[in-house]
Amino acid sequence: MLVACMRDALHDRSPPTGADEPPWPLLYRTACEQGVDTFLFPWLTAHFPEHFAASAAPPDSVPGAWRMRTLRELQRSTLRQRQLAEMAAGFERAGLNLVMLKGAWLAESVYANPVLRSMTDIDVLIRTDQRDRSHAVMLQLGYTATADTLHSRFAYDQGYRHPQYPYAVEMHWAVSSERETDSPEADMAAIWRHVEPTRLYGFPCFALSVPDQLAHLVHHMLHHLFAVPLRSYLDIALLMRTRGDALTPEAITAAGTRWQTGTAIPFILRFVADLFDIPLPATLTSSAPQIEATWRDAVLHALARLPHGSERGAESTMLSYRQAGLLGRARLVLSRIFMPRAFLAERYPCARVLVGVPWAWICRARDLYRTHRATLAALDTDASPEQQRLDTAAVRAALANHLRKTPDA
Repeated sequence: MLVACMRDALHDRSPPTGADEPPWPLLYRTACEQGVDTFLFPWLTAHFPEHFAASAAPPDSVPGAWRMRTLRELQRSTLRQRQLAEMAAGFERAGLNLVMLKGAWLAESVYANPVLRSMTDIDVLIRTDQRDRSHAVMLQLGYTATADTLHSRFAYDQGYRHPQYPYAVEMHWAVSSERETDSPEADMAAIWRHVEPTRLYGFPCFALSVPDQLAHLVHHMLHHLFAVPLRSYLDIALLMRTRGDALTPEAITAAGTRWQTGTAIPFILRFVADLFDIPLPATLTSSAPQIEATWRDAVLHALARLPHGSERGAESTMLSYRQAGLLGRARLVLSRIFMPRAFLAERYPCARVLVGVPWAWICRARDLYRTHRATLAALDTDASPEQQRLDTAAVRAALANHLRKTPDA
């Protein structure tokens, strides 16, 4: 139902003649969960004015709630633009390179109006050797670091909050860490060689090349084992529509090599084209082959069963635990408790001094038990919600592993 509405909105066409009205509460809830409620609202207003026009949408109705949510997003979008402009200006004054990533750049470059692209935070990319100076700029701009991960080999970003802005900032210098052995490391040096100078609200900054934009979006899907909402696929649909002339097979292959995406880019391009009923760029028609029904259904399965953020964090570990024998489970638990000191110090300040490491191990064991005891207790119950979530995670993990393989593998 939601995908059908999104198709019509993307094509700017009316709903099919004689079609039943969608059940508004269900559509609203699903659109919010999938991050496309703001994008869909203008189309609903145009084609269902009897429900969504301002005079017809009381605040206590679903259309009224949808309108209020969109208006709040409009206000947040205005603040976001000011926030981005301040960051671009601050880094430019300091002579540092700043790349706007994902939603922060896509909202300004491929969406008809930035407010149509909702987001929960702002992602930027800096050079690895400019981390300290970039951190100083963020502090000068009034931000506070949410954690001390700037030089941890187990981290690839550091988070910041500003008292005047609703959006947190994730400052990246890489896209994976040593802790993520199942996620191939992107060639950041090569990616930086392909960034392009641009301007944002009058201030100079940088953007990924269009093929790298696409590769990064696909890499993000793989990184999160396809636990991403419909909005992520909409991003790619709009990138294809507005910048498709830059997506040649050669450029995509080169970008995929830089980002280590295996065969995922042509797969995702074909999936998005089929999902939203939009044409592939002419140069890609023959290089994005038809996809197997099994893997297409795996993506749809993932979309229909998005995990909460707290559930997503430990999926890979819990899948390994479920598949292991008794000895393997014991080894896995011990490996998650007796982590390297650098990792422990990010979460337990006592580990910053050597004598505090044993207490950090105790705290780590306690926290793991509190967080996962319900899941562990339900692992051998087929009908339990925890087991069903892990079954879904296994489908997504199999899809990501399948696509990470190189064409020659």
